[in-house]
Amino acid sequence: MQTKKQNPFPVKRLVLNAVLVAIYVVLGYLRIPIGNAFRISMAPFAVIMAALVFGPTDGLIVGFVGEFLTQILGPYGLTQTTLLWCIGETVRGGALGLCSRLFLKWLPTCDRPSGRQIATLLTCSCATGVLAALGQTFALYVDSTMLGYYNETMVFGLLIWRIVIYIVVSALLGYLCMPIITALRKTKLV
Repeated sequence: MQTKKQNPFPVKRLVLNAVLVAIYVVLGYLRIPIGNAFRISMAPFAVIMAALVFGPTDGLIVGFVGEFLTQILGPYGLTQTTLLWCIGETVRGGALGLCSRLFLKWLPTCDRPSGRQIATLLTCSCATGVLAALGQTFALYVDSTMLGYYNETMVFGLLIWRIVIYIVVSALLGYLCMPIITALRKTKLV
């Protein structure tokens, strides 16, 4: 008897990942600037959705491809540090996907999460927001050093604010993803 080999990336999953990458790129252009140093973006929503629904591999893919396309289609184009700017969202996707596999096993079947489950999701989301902020800071440091615009205050002096903004955005997006994932599961889209 011959056994069927399960395809790790069925067509439906690939299409949903492509849609999430497109959502990432569109949301990447809808930013709220805060002075010259920060921009609040809802683009990580797509990475968080991919990581929570499909796991670390899809979170990595959506994070990397989404940020890469946003970088090359944006005002900076393809530069020697473009790949470095993808580190933050790639790490966020992989780490949150791993957290969802380890700590959020209830997510696929839960209609009404308990307070503890919500706290776990928000903790994982915020922790990966910190990782993304550190990845962006690393990219900013290398980019500014290579291209000669290094300023210690810009890179490290604003690190705390960068982390705070990433935590707040991550918590908000993580919380918003729960009812959307529930609705998608009820309609059997995921």
